[in-house]
Amino acid sequence: MTTLLILLVLGAITYWLYRRSRTSGAPEINISHLPEQFVVFDLETTGLDPSKHQIIEIGAIRVNRSSDRHDTYQNLIKAKRKLPKKIVELTGITDDLLKSDGVALDEALKEFSTFVGELRLISFNADFDLAFLHSAAAQHGIEFRNPTSCALKMARRAWPKRGSFRLIDLARDGKLSMSNQHRALGDCERALHVYIAAASKLRAV
Repeated sequence: MTTLLILLVLGAITYWLYRRSRTSGAPEINISHLPEQFVVFDLETTGLDPSKHQIIEIGAIRVNRSSDRHDTYQNLIKAKRKLPKKIVELTGITDDLLKSDGVALDEALKEFSTFVGELRLISFNADFDLAFLHSAAAQHGIEFRNPTSCALKMARRAWPKRGSFRLIDLARDGKLSMSNQHRALGDCERALHVYIAAASKLRAV
């Protein structure tokens, strides 16, 4: 948990140092305006349409702004049908992995609901993740009424002259870790660094 805090702070500072090489006068990282606790989450899915496709992984980091402890949540979810080949290639998640390690969707959603409570939810592409989350939750009588923030929209406001706002490009340009791409917890860490850097620059939540 302590290591995550160090990565959190150094990741944000590294991102600012990179941006400073392109823009002058980059301010110091200041996240005192952020909630004391918030959750960054990410979903891996079998496709793009929540009415046709399903969640196969949920990952989340519950950030404690003034602490050295940051709890994580991660669960694979059993699939109703065989995974598309391109999803397997993109994520490394296989049918066998979901069969052996996956849990039922309702179980994962209940655990995730307990993990996040009423805290603010941050996602890199919130419109996408929230559409899947709300659709799946509604099928099982679960509601998420948490306040939300979108790290992607904040990045666009913070650095409007960028050419690409893909998470992987933001991470690469910011010298962040490139490990575990397209896996929920790995993407959570990258989204968290981008969110903190953008929130600090914008003084926004």
